[in-house]
Amino acid sequence: MCFVKDLFWDEEECVMQLHPPHSQYVNNSRYCLHLWKPTHRDIPMPPPSFVGVVGLGPSEAAMLFGRMSATA
Repeated sequence: MCFVKDLFWDEEECVMQLHPPHSQYVNNSRYCLHLWKPTHRDIPMPPPSFVGVVGLGPSEAAMLFGRMSATA
């Protein structure tokens, strides 16, 4: 999804994948996801620390969280 996002938007633009309520869901393909961005407003975003550990790459995160689950 990141590759597709970068094909159509700048790397500093925020784009989202929506999961609408079931009553409004349209599914014409089992294998299709959609990215969306409003044209005249910013997308509200959570603080980065709500998403993950800032400054930690995928490899470091895997090691850290793997260690944490092994000790739990």
